[in-house]
Amino acid sequence: MTFLARRLLLAIPTLAGVLIAVFLLLYVAPGDPVQQMVGERADSVTIARLRAELKLDESLPVQFASYAGGVLRGDLGRSYITGRPITQDIRERFPKTAQLALAAMTIAIVLGIGIGVLAALKPAGAFDKLLMGATYLGISFPVFWVGLLLILLFALTLKWLPPSGYGGGLVLILPALTLGSRSIAYLARVTRSSMLDAMSSDHVRTARAKGLSNASVVLRHGLRTALIPVVTVLGLDVGSYLTGSILTETVFGWPGLGRYVVNAIARRDLPAIQGTVLFLSVVFVLVNLLTDMAYKRSDPRVS
Repeated sequence: MTFLARRLLLAIPTLAGVLIAVFLLLYVAPGDPVQQMVGERADSVTIARLRAELKLDESLPVQFASYAGGVLRGDLGRSYITGRPITQDIRERFPKTAQLALAAMTIAIVLGIGIGVLAALKPAGAFDKLLMGATYLGISFPVFWVGLLLILLFALTLKWLPPSGYGGGLVLILPALTLGSRSIAYLARVTRSSMLDAMSSDHVRTARAKGLSNASVVLRHGLRTALIPVVTVLGLDVGSYLTGSILTETVFGWPGLGRYVVNAIARRDLPAIQGTVLFLSVVFVLVNLLTDMAYKRSDPRVS
């Protein structure tokens, strides 16, 4: 319980810093946000009225206090373009992004850990070199480029999968594989390294001396120990799933939160950008907190 309380206390200044940075986006971005809303032909009376409604004519501390108070009440403001509450847009879009991220994480866990274990069984062999070479490519290639290659191969050339759209089943495969591609490569490398360390440890040698089968030694004794650092990597990769979804959702036309941010940036909808960035930051902090708890449960030595 003390461990959890300490982590929660550390999260407070992080979220406070994010809140300040998000608020200052309004003043870092070029141009007048009210002018962006009403266009160039609006009269000065309309502009002054909107500035008063949005409290943009108040001092900076007053504006920040008003914005922070709204955030604490769950009010992230309204879109300059559509007039809809940002929280309503997030409620509609985030489940679609979470669906994509969950599918990408599932693919990354199965393929990444599987490749890492197979590569570690015969280190420095031909299969190991082939798999590790492939992981170098997976880490190096940009997400959007991987997505375009997968569309070209599986959708346009082989015609096995749809190139874009929203839904489950076949529609989900290409965007999930694209989003999880870098994580697959990274997980494979981390799993291989951890497995090599685990397989040379004393408890694994003892298990072999007891006459246990090779599968039992690898899966029950080696892999269980090797998964401890992998849990940490998975928690950190959640951030890449959320931020990487911006490019993936754009390439595949996926109507999630990432595409929502891209549209908000294109239309200079600052409240939508602020609210989304703040929401994703909170999600990222909470996921890291859960990762710390899972890590401590896996390894009681963690304090």
